[in-house]
Parts: sequence; structure tokens; C-alpha cells
Amino acid sequence: MPVIQQLLRTLKASTLNVTWTFLLFVMLAHLGTTWALYTLAGEPVAESLSDWFYYYIVTSSTVGFGDFSPETVPGKWITALYLIPGGIALFAALIGKATVTISDFWRLQMQGKGDFRHLSGHTLVIGWHGETTERILDILKEDEALPDDVVLCVTKEMSNPRPADLKFVKGESFSNAELLKRAGIESASRIIIYDTSDERVATVALSAYSLKTANAHIVAHCNNPDTAVMLRRTLPGIECTETLALEMLVRSASDAGISRVVNELLAVDRGATQYQTTLSHPPANATFGDLFWKAKTACNVTVLGLANGEGDDSMLNPSTDRPLKDGDIVYYMADTRLTERQLGDLLTTTG
Repeated sequence: MPVIQQLLRTLKASTLNVTWTFLLFVMLAHLGTTWALYTLAGEPVAESLSDWFYYYIVTSSTVGFGDFSPETVPGKWITALYLIPGGIALFAALIGKATVTISDFWRLQMQGKGDFRHLSGHTLVIGWHGETTERILDILKEDEALPDDVVLCVTKEMSNPRPADLKFVKGESFSNAELLKRAGIESASRIIIYDTSDERVATVALSAYSLKTANAHIVAHCNNPDTAVMLRRTLPGIECTETLALEMLVRSASDAGISRVVNELLAVDRGATQYQTTLSHPPANATFGDLFWKAKTACNVTVLGLANGEGDDSMLNPSTDRPLKDGDIVYYMADTRLTERQLGDLLTTTG
């Protein structure tokens, strides 16, 4: 009795862990042996490969259209005792395996246990804070120029808030490198960090910075300007946004409509908005004035300013004679983002 019980337990474990390869092998073996038995029995349906495959699927799945049926006595016994029972068992196993596979995949995605290291060029959003994060995700989806893949990485006990258009990863701590790696941080193009606490923002930024690639861009939101200064000094290349609501309030009181201008510049779902690109080998002696005039006349683009890594403070509205340099970042306002070809044509004809 103990031997039989052990055999049953082993059989049950093997059934639960059965692989697609094993199921396919058993199905092919059953199909082949049934065909051999039908051939020995002299069944006409076994003489054509296409007819036999069609007959096997229809009969073993118990659909039974009736256009083919066994004609010999041995063929009928083979069908009743081997083909139909084996076929039913195999189809049930295949359906069960497919159901478990789909449900397991969906459960992993909803619970944040997925692994997205295979993604490339995607956007990674770290942290969940209700409506604020929802708005961040909405804005990302509105920008058609960005890749469709967005990964949300959280540490809160929650399920995927937007399973239809969002990939989701959950863990216990952002300090855990494995959590960020599962979110695809090592191949992400842009990383957005938002939290209500500047201390957590700084901690997450430090963890993310050590794992990202050189080409990935990190943007972190800071409520305290001192935190932003510290992060910029500690993590070269990071971009920190700060709350400007009070400044906008005062400026709008002094100059009516300033808040509307700022809101329009930041919108991505209507009108002109802000973009940036990097200059590569601009023509010799070309100036900001040349670029500004050519961009407006050729592409209806308004160049707002330039920036580089040399401590140039005149980012917005520099003088017209400011020379263009290789690696300058150009900030411009346009209805749509310019293509690389348009930018290349624009730069080569500027001079």
C-alpha cells in the first residue's frame, strides 16, 4: 500500500509540473500509434495524411462531423478503446495547461512579479502616489513620440492599476537592486522618480543612478530646492524638477496670462509644446541667431534657448551672436517633434 501511495503522489506531482514539450510529445506519440493501428486494420482514412490528421482531431476531440468513420471491426475497437479515450485525456490536458499558463501570466502581471529586463528604450516610473502618478502616466501616453512600453515600479501593497496599458513590478524596497532590474532599469531610456518625501526621492535616485545606463535620463521631483541642488551635485546629469506654483501665482499677478503660457508649453495633447535635441557638428561660425531664424522660417519652430555642460547660464534667449557648439542642447517650441532628418537638414543649411 505505501508503494502505491508513493506512486500516486509521484504521478500527481509529474502531472502538475508537466511541460508543453512533454504534452506535445505524448500527443504526437498517440497520433502516430493510432495511425499505425488503423493502417494495420486496413482503414481507408489512414491512407491520406491530410484526411488522417483531420479525422484524428475531429474524433479525439469528440466533435464528430460524421464525414469519416471506422469501416472495419478492428478499427471500431481501436477507436472506442484507444483513440477517443486517449484523445479526450490529451485535449483536456492541453486545455488545462493553457488555462493555467494564461492565469499564471495574468496573476504575475497583476501582482507585480513579472520581469521586464528584456525591454529596451522604455520609460520607468518609480513610485505610486494615486492621482499624481495617474496623471504622469496619462501625460506619457499622450506623447506619441515616446515608446509605448511604460513600467511602473512600486513598493506598496497594490495590484496593477492599469493592466491594459501598463507593465507593473512590485517589491519590498527600492534599495533592492533586483527589484529595479526586474523593472528593466538597466535598459530604460528615461526614469521618472516621484515621491512626497524628498528623503525617499534622494534614496531612490541614488539606487537608480548606480544601475542605469549612460544614455538613460533620470528626472526626480523635489519639494525642497536644497535637495535638488544636492542631487545635481552628487549625481551628474540628473534633472530635478521643483514646485513652482507660488512663483507662477506671483508672476501671473504681475503679468496676466503667464500661467496660461506655462501650461500651454507643458501640454502634449494640444498646440505647441517644448522639445529638445542635441546639436551634432554644427556648421562653423553658425550662431544662435542663424539657428533661430532658419528654424522659424523653414519649420515654424521657435528656438527658446541653448544649454551645454560648460556652466553656460544663458539658457533661455541667449544673444544672437552666441556661437553654436557641438553637443549644445537646443530647446524649442513646436507643434510636433522634429524628425532626425528635419533636424539634420535644418542644421546643415544653417550658417
